[in-house]
Amino acid sequence: MNYFDLFPDVELPSFSDKRTSSLDFIRLKNLFKRGKVRDDIYGNVTAFAKYLVLDGERPDTVARKLYDDENLDWVILLSNNIINVQDEWPMGQYDFQRYLDNKYSRDQLGEIHHYETNEIRNLNGILLLQEGLVVDADYTFKYSENDGTIKTVNSVKSISNIQYEIDKNDAKRSINTLRKKYIGIIIDDMKEIMTYTDSSQFVNRKLKKGDNIRIAEPR
Repeated sequence: MNYFDLFPDVELPSFSDKRTSSLDFIRLKNLFKRGKVRDDIYGNVTAFAKYLVLDGERPDTVARKLYDDENLDWVILLSNNIINVQDEWPMGQYDFQRYLDNKYSRDQLGEIHHYETNEIRNLNGILLLQEGLVVDADYTFKYSENDGTIKTVNSVKSISNIQYEIDKNDAKRSINTLRKKYIGIIIDDMKEIMTYTDSSQFVNRKLKKGDNIRIAEPR
């Protein structure tokens, strides 16, 4: 089922040059409606499986692989609260290279973007400082060993612009995918969400009519 097929309609006053009267209306999809995975499913970790997006995969290709229906790409997006696919979905190699070429010069790619901590453990293997915290270049970490020895270390690594961009893009590859047995429930929920309840604008469950407000017509 295509995502936009689920949206209800709204009739609004027409300002078209071809209208025949002030009572002419145009019928549009109500894109202000937005679906969601209901809380009892979204909060159930067993309802989802982790999936690693491969190079070049899109939401529709993942949906076809998992659900045998590319039109269920919206389930993939809703399951991960993705609104802007261009920014929130991992880029394929071709698009990623174009992105780098547009943003950086060859020399800038190797420049330092920021610094991060290295992992530090004591002699017993207990984690004292996790890896990957963003810090200043001169950051130091002080800790005590079991024998009372005080150690102060500067354990940081530089992250270049290109490594930063690679890490940021790769972090988007790990997504949650709804297990197939819940698809019917989600579709039924969406059908219910995308309906209207009784109001002054109500025509039927899939249509409401906007008020013909007396406003100045656009010039």
